[in-house]
Amino acid sequence: MTALNVAAGRIFFRSRNAIFPILLFLFLVTARPTHPFSPPILDKSLVAGGVALVFLGELVRLVTIGFDYIDRGGKKGRPAASRLVIGGIYAHTRNPMYLGNIFIATGLSLVSSCPLAVVVVTLLFIFVYQAITCAEEEFLRREYGAEYEAYCAQVPRFFPNPRGLWSTLAQGRYNWRRPFRQDLSTFTWLGMVLAAIPLWRAYFLKGAETAWRRAPGTLWLEASILVLYGLLVFCKKRKWLFYPVKSSGGTD
Repeated sequence: MTALNVAAGRIFFRSRNAIFPILLFLFLVTARPTHPFSPPILDKSLVAGGVALVFLGELVRLVTIGFDYIDRGGKKGRPAASRLVIGGIYAHTRNPMYLGNIFIATGLSLVSSCPLAVVVVTLLFIFVYQAITCAEEEFLRREYGAEYEAYCAQVPRFFPNPRGLWSTLAQGRYNWRRPFRQDLSTFTWLGMVLAAIPLWRAYFLKGAETAWRRAPGTLWLEASILVLYGLLVFCKKRKWLFYPVKSSGGTD
C-alpha cells in the first residue's frame, strides 16, 4: 500500500457510485465494435462469454449481500464501518462486491466486441478498485487494529479462497429480501445496458438502417424494464415483497 494509492482511493471513494455510469457513457461514445474473430461463431462466443461474466459479477454481488453483508457505505465521503464483517462471502475474499463489479465491467466490454475496450476497461477498473481498497484498508487498520490484521492474513484481498466456500453457502442463512432492496437499481441498469448494446452494435456493424429497424423492439424492452423497476420501487417504499412479514417474527 502506497500513499499515492491511498490518496487516489480517497478521491475515487467519494465518487465511486458515479464512476461506473460515467465510464460506461464515455466507453459507448468513444469505443467502436468490430468483428475481432473469424469465423463469426467466435464473435458470438465472445459476446456470450461477456454476458455470462456480467451475470457472474451480479451473482457475486447478490450472494454477498444476502449473507453477512458489510454496511460500510462511507460517511462524508470517507470510508466508515460500524463493525468488521468477516462472515459470509467475506470469509473467502475481503472485497467481493468490488470483484463482482470488475467482472461486470469486463463482461460489458466483451459484449461490445471492442478488443481495446476489454484491455482498457479491465485495467482501469482494477486500478480504481485496488485504490479504493487501499483507502478502506487504511481506515480499517486504524479502527480494528490487530483483529483486522489477522483477518487480512487469512483472507485474500480479491480472488476468493475456495476452501470452505460450499460450507458457507450451504450452512449460512441467506436473506433473499436484502439483495432485492440493496441492489435493485444495479441489476435494473444492467438490464437496460445489455438491452441497448445490441442496438449500438447494429448501428456500427450493420448500419443505421438496420439499427433503425431494431430500435422499436429495443425501446419497448427498455420501457418494460423501467416500468418493472418503477413497480418494484413502489413495492419497496411500501415495504412489500422485500421485507419480512411482521407477524412471522423474522429478523432482517
